[in-house]
Amino acid sequence: MHSPTRSLLLVIGLGLGGSLLLTGCGDDPLGADNRMALLALGKCRHDQALQMTDNAIARGTEHNAQKALLLQAAILRDQGDIAAAEVLYPRIAAAWESVKGRPLTEERRERDIRLFLDVARNERLANGLPPDCRTGDSSSGDSNAAAPTPGASPSNPASRP
Repeated sequence: MHSPTRSLLLVIGLGLGGSLLLTGCGDDPLGADNRMALLALGKCRHDQALQMTDNAIARGTEHNAQKALLLQAAILRDQGDIAAAEVLYPRIAAAWESVKGRPLTEERRERDIRLFLDVARNERLANGLPPDCRTGDSSSGDSNAAAPTPGASPSNPASRP
């Protein structure tokens, strides 16, 4: 089991990590809207997370918009809507190439999407939530948190700007 000292260090570490995630750093690689979207995803609030990524695309830098598209694909996958996530892949590739100046490989795209999903699932575990958001309890404040239905996304990625 865990000693009281180890538990305290874990709580302090999670608090510091959460603070850094919320406040960012001087050269913020995600942008505030994407950072908040990732936090919402970690709380199984898919609708809120998608709205925040839309905000990042609409008012963020080109780099923030590129990250937002990857994060949207992760959110949609987390909801079980693989087809909607796949619709975003051409836009993700175009945004990546515009920002990075080179083509996006499938392996890199998958790695970046998995990274967002891993962060969200770790956040859920740290907060006592099920890693897949499937509890049957709709008290999380997100209509998609209880039982995501493939194809039933609150947003249509094909119609996004």
